[in-house]
Amino acid sequence: MLFSTTGGSYYLISRSLGPEFGGAIGLIFSIASAVAVALYVVGFSETLRDLLKENGYSIVDDTNDIRIIGIVTLFFVLGVALVGMKWVVRAQVILLVILIISIADVIIGSFIGPQNMKTKSQGFSGYKSHIFSTNFSPDYRGTETFFTVFAVFFPAATGILAGVNISGDLKNPGQAIPKGTLLAILISSVVYLLLAWIAGSCVEREALGTLLGSTLNITNINLSDTSTANTCATTLCKYGLLHNFQVSAFY
Repeated sequence: MLFSTTGGSYYLISRSLGPEFGGAIGLIFSIASAVAVALYVVGFSETLRDLLKENGYSIVDDTNDIRIIGIVTLFFVLGVALVGMKWVVRAQVILLVILIISIADVIIGSFIGPQNMKTKSQGFSGYKSHIFSTNFSPDYRGTETFFTVFAVFFPAATGILAGVNISGDLKNPGQAIPKGTLLAILISSVVYLLLAWIAGSCVEREALGTLLGSTLNITNINLSDTSTANTCATTLCKYGLLHNFQVSAFY
């Protein structure tokens, strides 16, 4: 769509600034989109792989499962794109509905709280003021900094050109594109901040996977028992906001 003759970034830029600028900027956009697709596919594949593992299923192993799921996903997306833009727009609407349902599910689930001992032991305890106060301040580990963490978050905001890419299907692109782009940035920012605050209010930063091993319930640990006296200073912690990338599944 970046080089579409009926819409897209290249079409708009080349008509406004000329084909020279349009070609140079359109090439950068194409590379950025290719990288973004790779990031999205890997993220989707990792999530699906973890969900399969959670239910006791595996295709080959952790690494190859991501590769297999990613390849299948890429071919599916390619097939949708080859069919035509009408199907791309329809697929976007379907994905939007799924996304809205998923966000609503996370918000509703955060109020319900943990439904079993397993999720509670892995750090999800519902809204707690002490959890929010602990997670409110940063706690970068190793070589991580604000900028390295931001580099992970930033690709989530690369879809702001989605409206531009379907400009050929809009009745009034001159008004719809700037309005839609600004609203997309605003709504996305609010949703991301809301989800971050929900996670920081409901899930411990680190958890051992056992109720007695929860770092925020450390007073309950029997220090004479070496099996429960271990804290997240060791390698035992595999859960919580710092270690579990699928923490939203708790909700």
